[in-house]
Amino acid sequence: MKNIEIKSIANKEESISNFMLEKGFSSNNIFHQINQKNVLINGDVVRDKNVTIKSGQEVTIILNSEVNELPLNTTPIEILYEDEYLLLVNKPSDLHVEPYKKDTNNNLASMIANYFFEKKIPSKVHLVNRLDKCTSGIVIIAKNRYIKNLMCNVDITKKYQAIVEGNVEDSNTIKINIGKEANSNSRILNASGKEAITKYEKISYDKNNDSSLVEVEILTGRTHQIRLSFSSIGHPLVGDKLYGSKVEGPILLKAFYTKFRHPIINKDIEIRV
Repeated sequence: MKNIEIKSIANKEESISNFMLEKGFSSNNIFHQINQKNVLINGDVVRDKNVTIKSGQEVTIILNSEVNELPLNTTPIEILYEDEYLLLVNKPSDLHVEPYKKDTNNNLASMIANYFFEKKIPSKVHLVNRLDKCTSGIVIIAKNRYIKNLMCNVDITKKYQAIVEGNVEDSNTIKINIGKEANSNSRILNASGKEAITKYEKISYDKNNDSSLVEVEILTGRTHQIRLSFSSIGHPLVGDKLYGSKVEGPILLKAFYTKFRHPIINKDIEIRV
């Protein structure tokens, strides 16, 4: 079981602590990494946070192993992209992303935990994004807490496809404020809630079923954002009884596209399903 290593070439002279701060490590984490002999300059272990790095020297930071605490589920996962730092998978619909009850393994995170176990990947399951149970599509997982923290500062483009009731406008931007309903997992319109911005374009209209296929881009990441946004303009997702649909049938909501700049290997990752 090999730990993840972050390798970088210094481009200026500075202390190792400043170098690591710029890489997103906290002061406490810098102390811990150096104390654990996890930081090397040109292969030599660093023993003092004030050691100076010179331009052109290679810095290696070994990320600590993490112990998974989730129950395992041996169901195979569909991998869309994988490298040493990130894993992107295609989540089926009608599946929770995380355990909804203690010790429950019927969820995507438990499937990923089992994959990490089988591949000897020394990490907990760090979800960079989450999808509702009814939503299928792309989920991003970081293979270490440090990498997840980096991803939190990455601009990620997220696009969805959905089928909504009625014939919507050709395109629009929906702006609402979302609050949490007391004693419930649902969300409500609330003027003092968090702003949610949703852009969409209509792809087609099905006259027979009086429904529209739309492509959606979310500019904020709120729970139930797409579902509540379309409900707020009188076009709930087909089958979404929680937010006002009167039509029987499964909800069709798919996270089909994502694009972002990889924070470590510094290249664009673009995935479509």
